[in-house]
Amino acid sequence: MSSSAIHKASELAPDVRRAVETLLGRPLEAEEHVSLTAYRVAQAPAGESRKRVARRLAERIDKTAKRAERVPDSDLDDAIDEAVDHARHRRS
Repeated sequence: MSSSAIHKASELAPDVRRAVETLLGRPLEAEEHVSLTAYRVAQAPAGESRKRVARRLAERIDKTAKRAERVPDSDLDDAIDEAVDHARHRRS
């Protein structure tokens, strides 16, 4: 079971805001919102189940790679550059 909460930074109690800023390692801006989710982590598969999951993942990767064979290298490079640029410059 999980539970979530979203709060505007400017509406947090001072002690709560300090705790969040400590966890984030930076000050919060007044217009930012803080999202908090608590959940139990699922157990990773083990034994034969883990091997089965790994095989399915490898099959999926191979299938995706096969589709990409028809895409020119320059297009792949452009897509990777665009994704990296997006990840580096978006605010989190």
